[in-house]
Amino acid sequence: MSVIHPSGAAITAEPTDLVPAEPAAPPSPAGSGCPLRLHGSTPGRSITAEGHLLRQYGDAPAVELPGGVRARVVVSHRLAQSLSADSEGVSRDANLHWPGFADGTRQVEGVIAAWTATASRNALNSYGENHRRLRAPIAAALTKRRVEAMTPDIEAIVEEALDHLAGGPDVADLVPGFALRIPHQVIVRLLGMPADLMAPFYAAAAGLFDTSATAEEMAASMERVALVLEQLVALRRASPADDLVSDLIRAADEADDPLTDAELRDQLMLVIIAGTETTVHAIGNLLVHLLTHPAQRDLVVRGEVPLEDALEESLRLQPPAASVPLRFAVRDLTDAESGESFHQGEEILILLSAAGTDPAVHDQPDVFDVRRPTARRHLAFGHGEHFCPGAVLARREIAIAAARFLNHFPSARLATAPEELTLTESFISNGHQAIPVQLRGRRRDEVSGRGGE
Repeated sequence: MSVIHPSGAAITAEPTDLVPAEPAAPPSPAGSGCPLRLHGSTPGRSITAEGHLLRQYGDAPAVELPGGVRARVVVSHRLAQSLSADSEGVSRDANLHWPGFADGTRQVEGVIAAWTATASRNALNSYGENHRRLRAPIAAALTKRRVEAMTPDIEAIVEEALDHLAGGPDVADLVPGFALRIPHQVIVRLLGMPADLMAPFYAAAAGLFDTSATAEEMAASMERVALVLEQLVALRRASPADDLVSDLIRAADEADDPLTDAELRDQLMLVIIAGTETTVHAIGNLLVHLLTHPAQRDLVVRGEVPLEDALEESLRLQPPAASVPLRFAVRDLTDAESGESFHQGEEILILLSAAGTDPAVHDQPDVFDVRRPTARRHLAFGHGEHFCPGAVLARREIAIAAARFLNHFPSARLATAPEELTLTESFISNGHQAIPVQLRGRRRDEVSGRGGE
């Protein structure tokens, strides 16, 4: 099968890491030819590498996603930023702007179905005034004041996780032993969620990121998640407290158009998933980058480069969410600079991992460089109206976790070759399944004879 480059030239040699869709779909309105299948990170291939392969077919090649959904995958940073900022021309609301979705004539299965099922009901998958109505309570609850108030709790949670590591074996997996423990506990304290509800929620929510899940498995995960969140909303309505859930309920009820309990449930689903899965991967990704680049790590440890700069570079190079399905063109759109066109209702997937390694923005984009002047030019937290309202909290968690880990375990190193690390198999979730680390078994205060930091 040949692929038609946007220039019009036929390319007969296809990239080995991208499998042509069978049967071939008709050419897209942009003339990008038959689509390729986007698999995401798979054994031996990262989603970043897949983005590089897609880039040779233009800024927004046609791709087939799991479940047979065809979309234009945006790999250009400039175009991704432009489309994200177009709050009127580009929508995340499938009910309003994806032809056939609302009336059921369009059959959608698997991971795309799960991510569009809450269309119009949460701040992620809504449009226009409805989006502003649903987002407002979240922004009102996730204030900088609350993040500042939470900082001592975050520090205590990180110390607890470090003590857990120090008391365990000399080789530890940082995913369950550190990166996972921190956002889970932060969410518990932030939301005021009883611990007995957390285990069933995360057991169900894990299925939402599995791009290989069947339609039945996705539906079951959604049902289990909804049940837990309904219990949480009912609990905090009956017994308000000084926590994010109670604040969200109060802010929602005080609005001119109060949110329903179903809408509250969906906002909570959004906050919890965004505040855990992505933060787990962001912590792990940053530590992997520092542990595999000792010269870069030394710059941070010696204080020559702020750890926050290393964090931004890690977010650019490996954003914890490689993409967040799905967007739709509200009307026919044409990007004047690239010439890429999108017809009304066309599916759009912004590949954040590819945008962050766009060679038009970054020199040597695949190199981890904590002194990179363009490190903050990434879209890891989104852009425009859908910029993540929890970005301040996430950055605080990640920075505290990484800084204290480096201080407590100054001799830590990977316990396996970097190329043997296994990435999550997804085009959405972008992190490591396991991060085995040799801790050397001692904390810095034990090495130096000092207490504390």
